[in-house]
Amino acid sequence: MPFFFFLLLNAVLYIRPGELVESLEPLRLYQLAMLGCLATTYAGLMSQFTGASLIARPMTVCMLGFLVAIVLSRLQFGDTWYARFLGTEFGKIVIYYALLMHNLDTPERFQRFLTALVLFSLFAISLILLQFHGMIDVAALQALSRREVDPRTGEMIEFPQLQGTGIFRDPNDISLVIGIVIMVCLYRLLKPQGGPNRFFWLVPMVVFLMAFLETKSRGGFLSLMVAINVLAVSRLGVKKLIPFWLLAAPVVLVLFGGRMTQIDVSEGTGQHRIQLWRDGLGLMRQYPLFGCGHQMMPEHFGLGAHNSYVQVFTELGFFGGTCFVALVFLAIVQLWRMRKYEHVIEDAEFRRLRPYLLGIVCGYCAGQLSLSRQNIVPTYTVLGMAAAYLAQAKFPADTPSPLWKTDSSLITRLIGVSLLVLAGLEIVSRILVRYDH
Repeated sequence: MPFFFFLLLNAVLYIRPGELVESLEPLRLYQLAMLGCLATTYAGLMSQFTGASLIARPMTVCMLGFLVAIVLSRLQFGDTWYARFLGTEFGKIVIYYALLMHNLDTPERFQRFLTALVLFSLFAISLILLQFHGMIDVAALQALSRREVDPRTGEMIEFPQLQGTGIFRDPNDISLVIGIVIMVCLYRLLKPQGGPNRFFWLVPMVVFLMAFLETKSRGGFLSLMVAINVLAVSRLGVKKLIPFWLLAAPVVLVLFGGRMTQIDVSEGTGQHRIQLWRDGLGLMRQYPLFGCGHQMMPEHFGLGAHNSYVQVFTELGFFGGTCFVALVFLAIVQLWRMRKYEHVIEDAEFRRLRPYLLGIVCGYCAGQLSLSRQNIVPTYTVLGMAAAYLAQAKFPADTPSPLWKTDSSLITRLIGVSLLVLAGLEIVSRILVRYDH
């Protein structure tokens, strides 16, 4: 029953029935599913926040630290109402993360969750595709009409971008989610000795690729390319990566040619984003510890940073930025370190999942370099899956664990990583910025 309610929670999150059918909106289905989860898993949920559990799971500590940073970023200005409201909103994401950790506690449940994720996304994205091609008419699924200057002709052009509703409301958002489920389909499709049934995974993959192309999202393209490259390195090794891309590059150029691959930071929207990075990092100097306030960067500059890391450092200061960077660092590095210890995981399919999951996490987090997505649930679905996977590893007493525990040494290391990331953002933005544009 607890796992059923958790799947129901994700079905509501991805399918968005309350936004597709107006009569369902007053029912607040997401909140009802969340209450069902809490009612059936309260004891197990609270066990994740005991001292022993927090020591063993530093990513949970970072989630709580990020929540504290959101509240403090507003309290420092005496804004108690928004501190309470925004803290409550992110608190729901913390609960979702804890529910995911609690429910994905076996390889079997993890596999069922991945299947459900693909099915929920397939249903939602199929509807969005049908709307995009004029086969149905649902007001909530209208495509985005964008106007941009054509870099080749210099003329203003208008073109549609596929988008949906809720977590799919922006073409960039939907492209990141599509990247996740494409990788899951690839994982199932390449199953050794999977038999002919594995080719059924080509069906959702084709649907997802069709939708992905219509998003025309450069951030989504960057995310998917990073995910595939990380998977290729994990499975083939660095030496075989060049031959792999010699074969794959023509296919990628033909399939994704156009706006997606026209990435230019010297002018246009690319340069505007770099300028926002510089402005955000400059504002952080005024409020170095707790930032200018959660969701306050648009109040200063009219727009967010279009970079999750810059925006977190700007709005939540070094404290909140460190918590967020630490989440990403712990997920990626620990999954990478697990490659030498996979033998401790008895389930063969669960072992095979690791490089695909590493690709998903790296790809999604790379996508956040050009998108501000630090406050949406899918970000913590991805990071939570990494944490849940790592929690499955049980090491013999005589085997050194590649996983870190929460202690002073780890905290020092995470502060150092955060400083390096902040310095990197500062250097890159200084090099690329051109205020004459």
